[in-house]
Amino acid sequence: MTKTINEKYNNNLRALYVKDILYKHTDENHFLTVSEILDMLKLNYGITSIRQTIYDDIEILVKSGYDIECIKGRQNKYHVLSREFDIAELRILIDAVESLQSIPSCQAKNLIKKLADLGGPSADFLMETVDVDARPRADNSKFNYIIDTIHHAIAEKRQIAFKYYEYLPSTKKVLKNNGKKYEVSPYRLVCCNDYYYLLALSHDRMKVTAFRVDRISGIPTILAKTCLPEPKDLYVNKYIRESFHMKSGEPASVTLQFDSDVMDAMVDRFGQEMDITFIGKDNCNAKVNVQVNNIFFAWIFGFEGKVQIKAPNKIRMDYVRMVSKEMARL
Repeated sequence: MTKTINEKYNNNLRALYVKDILYKHTDENHFLTVSEILDMLKLNYGITSIRQTIYDDIEILVKSGYDIECIKGRQNKYHVLSREFDIAELRILIDAVESLQSIPSCQAKNLIKKLADLGGPSADFLMETVDVDARPRADNSKFNYIIDTIHHAIAEKRQIAFKYYEYLPSTKKVLKNNGKKYEVSPYRLVCCNDYYYLLALSHDRMKVTAFRVDRISGIPTILAKTCLPEPKDLYVNKYIRESFHMKSGEPASVTLQFDSDVMDAMVDRFGQEMDITFIGKDNCNAKVNVQVNNIFFAWIFGFEGKVQIKAPNKIRMDYVRMVSKEMARL
């Protein structure tokens, strides 16, 4: 009987289908016999084959570098021995996507599903505890396109222009900068505090600024103009460590005095390289570089007196004025 074009086409792809079946249904603890592979080929792909062809297909896959093992027995069993990502690595990636609030709910779910599918038979296990909607999420449906456009602009060293919005106290979205486009030289995309940020030189202020990617309105325009040179003192890790919630402020070297029982929080914030001086067994001084703004002051206030600003005096008095103003509101 003459085979149809579709049958010939499917048979030519049979080895790839066998690979997909093994990767989806087997791992170190799950196996398939040749009979089971034949049944799945017929059920899922409409391919009728014979045992010898499957042996040949698996041999081709092994020679091509796929880590497929045969367990000898009365009925030989086959399984994928190793994958590009193990289950622990996939768990880390899924948790990272779930926690990144910049990614809209629908896109986060799709991305997590793709990652879970890489786990083969463990896909359902990886999805068990996922709850993307358990935390507030951005609603920017263009998020993936915005990321892609910015990546292209950075690679091509081209300036971009975009509108940017913020929320009013009424939770209504309004465009900043009176609705005018920001023109910037993009340098980096970074994740921080569960959000995605663009670090770019704002041409209006001639200062490196962090823009929340999910707050960019529409897809940025890539301009013909070349990016302005990246400042020599721009170190991404340093910028993240010195800023608070990626909000810019006046850069300054600040001396903090703090109780030793908050050392964990200080190391988490400023790293192990802090310049620390011990004052007795219960207190320390540390000189740190920070972007001074109200968010930095709020961070200090949250320690309920266990962290104090000792110098410079101007910054200490600015903090006192902010606290006094807030107390007057009570």
